[in-house]
Amino acid sequence: MSTQNLGPLEQEVMGSMWKEKNASVSDVHRCLQKKRKIAYTTVMTIMTRLTEKGFLTRKMEGKAYVYSPKKTKEQTAKGVVKKIVNTLVDQYGHEAVTAFTDELKKRR
Repeated sequence: MSTQNLGPLEQEVMGSMWKEKNASVSDVHRCLQKKRKIAYTTVMTIMTRLTEKGFLTRKMEGKAYVYSPKKTKEQTAKGVVKKIVNTLVDQYGHEAVTAFTDELKKRR
């Protein structure tokens, strides 16, 4: 699974998916419609892309796909943070580690 950052709409869709656990495009579309006007095809495209990126899985049930999150919200967040931290450490080495340590000390 790629741990690349999610765009704002992808985050909204994943938020719905983590809440519902299993949902069709129609289910997610209905949920998002409560907050804003959004086309069904837009939701379908986002969910297809999230499947291709490895964030969702899908299986055919009747005439529609039912989607499920591949990982929990916590597991996904941990993967994204891990990738960011690894990139920073690769680029900045000791300075990045020192900065992380300093931030952790401030938050105690």
